Amino acid sequence: MARPLCNFCLFALNTCICSAVTSINNKVKVIILQHPSEEKVTKNTAKLLNLCLADCQIIKGESNNDFAQLRALPASSTVLLYPNEQAINLDNNDALNTLLPITHLIVIDGTWKKAYKILQLSSLLQRFQTVSFANLPKNRYTIRKAPRADSLSTLEAVAHSLQLIEQLNPAPLYNLLDELIQKQTHHMPAHVKARYL
Repeated sequence: MARPLCNFCLFALNTCICSAVTSINNKVKVIILQHPSEEKVTKNTAKLLNLCLADCQIIKGESNNDFAQLRALPASSTVLLYPNEQAINLDNNDALNTLLPITHLIVIDGTWKKAYKILQLSSLLQRFQTVSFANLPKNRYTIRKAPRADSLSTLEAVAHSLQLIEQLNPAPLYNLLDELIQKQTHHMPAHVKARYL
């Protein structure tokens, strides 16, 4: 039998995170391209962003057919967060100034393999300048293992991006992530918890 869910945050009632949700009025619209396999992952952080950010949209899919809405975005002021050789580092003020104003931030939500697949299948993304970071913030998302040293959760990547682009205070987003980690690990058996913390 399915566990009852909170009507607002959609987590199970015993892991409800509503007490840590804070409304944030972001100026840059965040568009999350979510691989379908991520939708039901309990520890997925894209839905946390959707709970907090006033201007955030999640689009599920893998290819151009799924992401047709991207055609309407302004190419000159929309950026794609993806660390490739062409990426401009948001933490380089001189480079950032060449991009401003940024009105839309596209983020791919999925494992590195799935994110790369979305990038390959979605030629629409080639319209947009890629951005990344020269220096990553400390990874706080301890309950999900990643194979790469430069791995951040979707929430952490967006929080850091918005801090650099529009000086948005990331603390409410990080607090929500901490609440998720606390609630998820509270119910883990000790031997499972030891793998992460």
